[in-house]
Amino acid sequence: MTSPTAAPETLGSPPRVTVEVPGGARVAVFDHPAPEPAPGTPTVVLAHGWCLTHETWDPVVTELQHRRPDVRVLTYDQPGHGLSTSADSRRAEITHLGRTLEAVLADRVPDGELVLAGHSMGGMTVMSLGALAPDLLARRVRGVGLFGTAAHLGHRRGLPGERFVIGLLAHLPATAKGLPTVPALTAHNLFGDHPDTAAVRAVSRMTRRTRANVVADWFGALGRMDLRESLSPFATIPTVLTTGTRDRLTPVSAGRRTAAAIPGSTFWSLPGVGHMLTYEATDAVVDRLGLLLDAEPAGQRA
Repeated sequence: MTSPTAAPETLGSPPRVTVEVPGGARVAVFDHPAPEPAPGTPTVVLAHGWCLTHETWDPVVTELQHRRPDVRVLTYDQPGHGLSTSADSRRAEITHLGRTLEAVLADRVPDGELVLAGHSMGGMTVMSLGALAPDLLARRVRGVGLFGTAAHLGHRRGLPGERFVIGLLAHLPATAKGLPTVPALTAHNLFGDHPDTAAVRAVSRMTRRTRANVVADWFGALGRMDLRESLSPFATIPTVLTTGTRDRLTPVSAGRRTAAAIPGSTFWSLPGVGHMLTYEATDAVVDRLGLLLDAEPAGQRA
């Protein structure tokens, strides 16, 4: 069910609607219409990562529609993030994000072909959807892009003090803000060799604004996540994976293992790039999405 929201706060912002999703969350969805629509062009739907918002995709949306003005793009805020409310229960699971994406698609793009892409937890969202709705992928999804993400993080080495800080956040009031970060720390933990100052500040601002309980709840979900046995639907769909060699959250090794579990997928590692590929490697991300847009239509796959 969709309900309208107030007019966008800034000039040029995309139209925003609210979609009610399973679990009780009200999710803010942003529609970027195609400047020059063309029949048969897939809609690109982009899911963002933990402690971030739909804004992390803005550089990609701008460049993609500059190159491909026929493409409509949808972005949205994950439950509890940005302008979206949290679910009724604090027991967060990656499966809930798959259901959220499924509801967004049903409400905003009920038919036509799709290209789905996710960054970090957004990539896990897309992988979860594959497990929940394999028929939807087979019928409608032309391609899948997974950026700075993994199907399982059991081998990941945490950042210094990570679990201690998350433990403190879990016990703060629901109104408390989240990660106590500053741009210098954001640059070190999330970016690679040559971080852009404006991008670092934008990401730092998003993470600081994410509520403490949301940070802690979804950190727990990421730790429990294991999608390795759920990747078979992607074997018949063009799937590309990209990870930065300086990524400290979802390292190259985890990305490679995920790619190895999806027969026919393609994996790239980007030297000197950190976790925030949508800012650090915008052109590379758009290149990958272009490959997926030009792939064989889902309806023509054997």
